[in-house]
Amino acid sequence: VVYKNVAKVGEVNYLSLADAVAAAQAGETVELVNDATCAGVVINKNITIDFAGKTYTFNKTVGSAGTTTLGLQILKDNNVTLKNGTLTSIATVEGSKEVKVLVQNYASLTLQDMNLVDKPEHIQYALSTNCGTSKIEGETNITTDAVAIDLYDSSSADYALPSLSIATTGKIEGKVEVSETINDNMAISAGTFTQDVTEWCASGYVSVNNGDGTYGVKVDPAIGKVAKVGEEYYETVAAAITAAPAGATITLIADVNENVTISKNLTIDGAGKQYTGTMTADKGL
Repeated sequence: VVYKNVAKVGEVNYLSLADAVAAAQAGETVELVNDATCAGVVINKNITIDFAGKTYTFNKTVGSAGTTTLGLQILKDNNVTLKNGTLTSIATVEGSKEVKVLVQNYASLTLQDMNLVDKPEHIQYALSTNCGTSKIEGETNITTDAVAIDLYDSSSADYALPSLSIATTGKIEGKVEVSETINDNMAISAGTFTQDVTEWCASGYVSVNNGDGTYGVKVDPAIGKVAKVGEEYYETVAAAITAAPAGATITLIADVNENVTISKNLTIDGAGKQYTGTMTADKGL
């Protein structure tokens, strides 16, 4: 039997990711050196795992007593980064348990340029985060027909409330679920999603229907603007008047202090906002 090295720490190679993680000192980087199909791993230290473009496939689960259905179990009070690779699992793993969660997180976790892939379509969660301040960035993709991201309030089990920021150029394919008690703890500023993520957009951002069954996130076009004509927004009422065709409606979206002259037939809808200043209509209107 020929055994391939799976990972290394510095220049020292290891036959399993679990061995490499166990050997790494806090703050060190574990790097995959080959694609591997191996057991899940419990992480309980500050560490970076650089998958170096490789794919790691779970064939055996880990976890706490009664919940040994996890690929990665990342324990609380740690700072962990997973980057540059793919995590997935086979349909039938060693023992009686299937992988139900690819990454179960209780730490401050960063996913950077990662792919979490539910190839056999048997997992329940790709990423479940129950504690810590975490983020998804770079070109990170999550692909599943189940729950892609779960932000869960585990405070009843004495875990600090989790938070998650998402700013990925990748695609999150699958459900996004957030406990109602921590709905404000998700902040999305970039990414493509297969559901409307309006309620979790970061301040100053909005969800946009892409028209193909997906939703994007962009800077709110109303930020810094005071009026709109149709779907176009303007920093001043004067600019809106100039741009508006005769007969159009200008809608205020913020309180305004401005003096303007109106030289065409227009409707000004105050929409409950306060206008301070003068509006002068040209003679004959």
